[in-house]
Amino acid sequence: MDQLAAFLHEFPALCLFLSILLGTIIGRFHFKGVGFGAVVGTLIAGIVIGILARPDLPDLLRWAFFYLFLFSIGYSVGPQFFGSLKKEALPQIALALIVAVSGLAAVIGVTAIFDFDEGLAVGVLSGGMTQSAALGTGLSAIAELPIADDSKAALIANAPLADAITYGFGDLGLILFLTWLGPKIMRADLRGEAKELEKKLSGGKVGGEVLSGAHYGFRAYRVENAQLAGSAVAALEERYAQARLSVQRIQRGEQLLTLGPERKLQPGDRIVVSARRLAFADAERVIGPEVDDPALLSVPVKTAAIVITSREANGKTIAELGLDPRTRGVYLESLQRGTELMPREPWTVVEQGDILHAGGAPDDVERAGKFIGFIEHDLSRTDLTFLAAGICSGILLGLLRLSAGGITLGLGTAGSILVIGLVAGWARSRYPVFGAIPEPAQRLLMDLGLIVFIAVVGLHAGPHAVEAYHQSGGPFFAKIFVAGLVVTIVPLAVGTLAARYVLKMSPLMILGGLAGAQTCTPGLNALREATGSNISTLAYTVPYAIGNILLTIWGPVVVAVVHAMRT
Repeated sequence: MDQLAAFLHEFPALCLFLSILLGTIIGRFHFKGVGFGAVVGTLIAGIVIGILARPDLPDLLRWAFFYLFLFSIGYSVGPQFFGSLKKEALPQIALALIVAVSGLAAVIGVTAIFDFDEGLAVGVLSGGMTQSAALGTGLSAIAELPIADDSKAALIANAPLADAITYGFGDLGLILFLTWLGPKIMRADLRGEAKELEKKLSGGKVGGEVLSGAHYGFRAYRVENAQLAGSAVAALEERYAQARLSVQRIQRGEQLLTLGPERKLQPGDRIVVSARRLAFADAERVIGPEVDDPALLSVPVKTAAIVITSREANGKTIAELGLDPRTRGVYLESLQRGTELMPREPWTVVEQGDILHAGGAPDDVERAGKFIGFIEHDLSRTDLTFLAAGICSGILLGLLRLSAGGITLGLGTAGSILVIGLVAGWARSRYPVFGAIPEPAQRLLMDLGLIVFIAVVGLHAGPHAVEAYHQSGGPFFAKIFVAGLVVTIVPLAVGTLAARYVLKMSPLMILGGLAGAQTCTPGLNALREATGSNISTLAYTVPYAIGNILLTIWGPVVVAVVHAMRT
């Protein structure tokens, strides 16, 4: 064992990636949907390897990756964050604020009761409320405290220890609350609520999967119906607007004609149409016999990611977009908001910053893209200049300090980078001529940035974990666990009661909002499974955007409050 420890100590990079490897393996183990996840798994693996090897890794490494994570998380939620600031979203905004503030109060309360230091308080916050970003911003704030370096090191080591102890129940407690305790408190039948809400949302809307690409295809027909001969293409398409029929090709003799809405159809024309498959049952009667012509049917198809920026498209339902002539011939594969897939239903309302993954003929896709927003043409290219400039701006903004009444105020480096990321993401969604960071690149930056940061934190905290256990024993760890339990349950209970009896929200919208407010995707997945529906995602995205920001900011707030309490 000593030889292994000496070997690992000689190769810090091996310790880092071994922590990530073992952590992601730990994170894959789940029992009934509950598990640690890759982040906490990496923290645990890092602590264990740190105890064994005591590797020497520079602080710059973790902060560089954490800054990448912060900027990318701000960039990804920026459109949703600013888009949520509207009257219709007030109940969801209020729920996110209630959860965040009551969680902060719970952290300060248990800190006072158990006499925790700044590091333990930050760890209880990040673990109990399942927001690892708060751990990073809290550690950044601790590093700037006007105390001795030895004291800083002890506080910085305490934070990941408390996070590892409390995060497990943070996830498990939230899932149990969303799927069992919360519905009991509100006396709600989750599956019944989901069906009732879907029925309510679809009331008065256009039925059917009007924009859906799940059931569409291409067919070729020969025009023989005398009533259709002489009609314009637009008239045929309008007749089958509900089926979203679109004429893709017209062949007259051996010549392919240029398409246009006023182009007249003549007997003997061979036309290719795209439509929902149900429309084809009636097509032979209306148009003429179907023809099998592989060359004619070889219509090029393009898939694209269309980002919603248009004010005209923003706020419309999928059904309304589907019936607009400018989207005819384009079929929706998925609708993404932030990191979540939204219900692909006629009543789903699209918002600025949403991404429509759609397919169709190239001209149709380009036309729809201009109407809806813009098309991400190159999903493999990231504007590194924009990324680096954003982080540099955040670091410089973090240097600014204001003094008021003897108290120094400032966003700090971490908070400033997060704010710059928010503004950058919002600006990109409004003015898509610069700053492209495609969604896959955003995910990579978030995942890799956070996981490397957590791995280094765990490796540094490992030796301290052993010292803390020897000095304080099991009861010390038990106090941390109990504190985390309180921090997990209190904001959920307060949020549920306030949303149900003050905000008058429906049970399913409350539970989806709670999962978002605590930025817990496993909780949302458990809620989807319990309801048999994806509708709770509608309530998840706004609180998720706000919760991501507030809980991340709470890291330095907790440090400042607890430091003031202890001095």
